[in-house]
Amino acid sequence: MKKIIILFFLSISILAAKPRVSVSILPLEYIIEKITLNKFYHMSLFDENYLNEFPSKKKIRKLSYSPIFLSMNLPREKKYIKDLQAISNIKIVDVTKGINKIDNNPYIWMDPIIFRKIVLNVYDQILKLDREHKNFYENNLNKLLKNIDEIFLVVRKQLNNAKSYNFYAFDKYWDYYAKRYRINLIKKEKHKLNAKEIYETIIFARENNINKTLVDEYDSKKIISFFAQNSETKIIKNNIFKKNWQSNIFILTQKISEENN
Repeated sequence: MKKIIILFFLSISILAAKPRVSVSILPLEYIIEKITLNKFYHMSLFDENYLNEFPSKKKIRKLSYSPIFLSMNLPREKKYIKDLQAISNIKIVDVTKGINKIDNNPYIWMDPIIFRKIVLNVYDQILKLDREHKNFYENNLNKLLKNIDEIFLVVRKQLNNAKSYNFYAFDKYWDYYAKRYRINLIKKEKHKLNAKEIYETIIFARENNINKTLVDEYDSKKIISFFAQNSETKIIKNNIFKKNWQSNIFILTQKISEENN
């Protein structure tokens, strides 16, 4: 029993000794893990289901223990940032600062070039919290940046073989990815189409070689199923809020390119 108690308090003291950082979304945790490995304690405000999650007061309290909160300047962050500031002196850092946005669209990280800029902004904040291990972090940063550059080229090469560059999309989550790789996204409203809309959607899809629709994996199954059946398109599900940014962008690209061949 004594050993268990000692180990418990030892683990708590080790955790407390680590620099802490709170973030808005899981892709930021991905960056921190890649750069710091196990030297930082980090926690995300939102999990994968960004639109439908409502962080608890307990979670907000845990987030407030960090000296800084890395913000992506997302619409749903604002309320929770106010809650954080009401109970602590946490510093809010916008890691999207200096990055140009399309029509104020905040979902910028699916573009590898922009993601690279976010990584550098996060790295700056990591050094402010722990400069002692600068060489270690810098080495990991360079590995991550090299990996991102390679991903950018691999994705571009894979999409160059696509037979169509036109897609329907329910949301603007993939606008930056589409712009970077010259993909055309035709936005559709989330509702059941009437007879006239079904006809127009099918004719437009045929004329523009559209055979798939991009949707978030948490979208209404009824709407998705109805649209797929009445648009002559296949559904590609993707969630840009997943933690593993690298895997996520590869899987999305694979789905797009495979379905076009």
